Amino acid sequence: MKGFLTGLIFTILLFSGATRAQEAAAATEKKALTDKAFALYQQGKLDDAIELAAKVVRLEEKSNQTDTSSRVNAIMNLARMKRDNFALLRNSSRDKNYDVRSRIEITERASENARESEELYRKAIALSESGGRGRTAQTADAKSELAWLTSNFLPPTDKPSIAYSRSRIDEAERLFTESLAINEESRGKDATETLALVLGLGNFYLKYDNYEKALPFYERYVPAVEAKSGKNHPGLVDALRPYARILAATTQESDSAAAVKRIEEITGQKENSPPGELSLHLRSKDSVAFHANFFNDLRSRNAIFIPQVTNTHVKVTVDENGKIIEAVADAKDAGVRQRAEREILKWTVRPFSYNGTTRKTRGYLSYSEAR
Repeated sequence: MKGFLTGLIFTILLFSGATRAQEAAAATEKKALTDKAFALYQQGKLDDAIELAAKVVRLEEKSNQTDTSSRVNAIMNLARMKRDNFALLRNSSRDKNYDVRSRIEITERASENARESEELYRKAIALSESGGRGRTAQTADAKSELAWLTSNFLPPTDKPSIAYSRSRIDEAERLFTESLAINEESRGKDATETLALVLGLGNFYLKYDNYEKALPFYERYVPAVEAKSGKNHPGLVDALRPYARILAATTQESDSAAAVKRIEEITGQKENSPPGELSLHLRSKDSVAFHANFFNDLRSRNAIFIPQVTNTHVKVTVDENGKIIEAVADAKDAGVRQRAEREILKWTVRPFSYNGTTRKTRGYLSYSEAR
């Protein structure tokens, strides 16, 4: 019996040693592949980098490690590369030097990368949360990066609708907000990563014409960066420019001028005053409905018929109640100009109200016609 136990213990130790050796070899292989993938990524060879990063993910999935942080990290590396490939391909698809067929193929490849990246980010978040790491900086990064992708990619659908597009924006807002809260807990309220997300949220709301929600993020970012990095830190300009634009558009000229002066002090260069012209499209249900109906009508027509679309830029002034009191179209054609101004004067815009004060707003809307 004693000899049997000795042999069993020896077998267990031998097996344990072999397992550790296999794990060490796998870790060495994963590191080598990851390093090579990043080297290819830095050289701009994204497809080759993605292939190696995907191999690292497969190796991680075969691992028996109970700590999922390494696996999540590998998944996020692959997700980031696919996300960056999506952005690169999307920009390439707009190059007019490509023929129509090539642009369609590039767009399809971009969409494929975006879909796969989104799936990977969701998988990384689910793994982190199931493993008790839902409030870590790693999860915060995954959520903010998924939020960017969600707000910049609209998966193709057979039934496009305002509600479908809105659901993506709402999810991006939720993910950004959750990421900010986790960043504040895990890294601190004034950490570099947290402040980058504060600026990102301001820009997110600016993109969707929600100026009331954008302002407090710019107002938080500027003093925090000044306290952390000094009053002349170049990064302040990234918040001061959109901040000045919103102030100018909402008839707060003196405050806008002060923000412009701060930019000049930081850059040492002359800064043009913002024109006080922001998009008001998403602040107007009439504008959203008009363009949704217009493009749905185009889609419903025979595919062979591709009309020329004229988009007319219309400067507007909106009063404190959301009524458009002035509309000036920039169309050269008098008929188009009159139709654009007549149509847009019928619309209303969500009035600007911040800190209990409602203000007039200057901006622009667009009017589309098929010819």
